[in-house]
Amino acid sequence: MTSTSTQRTEEGFRVLTLKYPMTEDVRGFIERYRTLASHFYWSRRLGLEPASEVVEELWRRVPSYWRWHLVDPRDPLYLFKGVEGTPAPSRVLLGLPLVDALHENKGAYIKDDKLVLRLNRKVELDIPERALKWLEKRLAEGPDKKFVRVLERGDRLVVQVVLHKANRVEMPRDPLLVVVDVNSSYGVVVHFWDGKLIKTVKLRPPNRGNGWGHVRELMSHRDLLHNQGCLSQGQINVYSALARLTLKGSMRVWEQQAAAEVVKRVRRMARRHGKEPLVIIDKPDYSSLHGTPLQRTLYGFARRLENLLSWYGVYWEERRLYSTVCPICGGRLVLVRRTRRTRVMECVSCGFREDRDNVPLYWAIRNLLP
Repeated sequence: MTSTSTQRTEEGFRVLTLKYPMTEDVRGFIERYRTLASHFYWSRRLGLEPASEVVEELWRRVPSYWRWHLVDPRDPLYLFKGVEGTPAPSRVLLGLPLVDALHENKGAYIKDDKLVLRLNRKVELDIPERALKWLEKRLAEGPDKKFVRVLERGDRLVVQVVLHKANRVEMPRDPLLVVVDVNSSYGVVVHFWDGKLIKTVKLRPPNRGNGWGHVRELMSHRDLLHNQGCLSQGQINVYSALARLTLKGSMRVWEQQAAAEVVKRVRRMARRHGKEPLVIIDKPDYSSLHGTPLQRTLYGFARRLENLLSWYGVYWEERRLYSTVCPICGGRLVLVRRTRRTRVMECVSCGFREDRDNVPLYWAIRNLLP
C-alpha cells in the first residue's frame, strides 16, 4: 500500500482461527448453504434472476442473519474469496457479524468461554483459554468491525473470528525512523534511528534446508542399520521422532512471531523516545527473491508486518533502498571483506565503507529526514 500522500487510511485485520470436529448436521447445513450461494452467485454473474424454487428454499431453510450475504452483491463476502480466478465459489462459506453475548438473537456470539453459532440449530464451541485471552486483548484495542467466518477444511469445521480496524494516519514530522530491510541473503534487519543509531535487530528465519539435510542423514543411517538387522521397531520409531523434531516449527509461525516482535519493539521504542514512528520497509523486488529458499517466507513476513502496523495505526511505506549504491556520491559499492556476521562494502569512487546491512539506513536518512 505504498502512497505518495502523507495521509491515508490503513486497514488492519486480526484473525483467530479455531478448528473443531465436523458433525453431520453442521456439514448438512454448510452443503445446503454452499449450493444456494453458488446458484445466487452465478445467477448474478450471468445477469439472470435466481430460480424461484431456490429463493423459496433460501427463505425457508437459511436464517436471516446468514441470508443477507447471499442476496447483497455489495457485501465483500458475497464475492467469495478469490472467485475471479476459480470456476466456482471457494471455501469461504458463511460470514456474519459478531455481537455481544447479550444479543442472543444473532447468528454468532460469545457466551462465557464458548462461541455460539446458530446454524440450523445452536452449536456451542469451546474457546481455549489462551485463545480467549488473546481475543479479549484484541477486542480491547477497539476494532471497527467484528465478524465470524465458517469454513469446511480438511473434513474439519474451521471458525475464524475476524476483527477489522481502520486508522487514519499521517507521516510524522519529527519521527522515530525505523528501517526494515527485508534481505534475501540474511533475513530481516531492523534499524532504529533518532538522531543517531539507537539499536539494530537482526532476525534470521529457520534454515529448513539444513534441517532436511540432517533428516536425510538420519534416514540413511536408520535404513543402513535396519537392513543389517540391528534395529527393533521401537528404535526405528525413535529415528522417526528425531526427524520430526528436526523439522519442528513452520515458517508461518516464524513470520507471525517475527512481525509481532518488530511491531512490539517499534511501539515500545516510540513510547520511550516520545515520538511517532515512521516505518520504512525495503522489500526486494520479485526478481531478486525469485527462486531463493526464503522467497515465500520474506514476502509473508512483510505482508504480516504491514498488516500489524496498519492495525496499530503506525505510518509505514514501502521504499526501495539501495545496498550496492553509495549514499554519499552514488558510486558503486563492492564487497571488500566478508565475515560470518558482516559484509563490508566500499565505494569505488569515494572510498565510503560500511556494513552492507547498514547501507539502506543511510539512504532512508538521506531521502526522508531533513
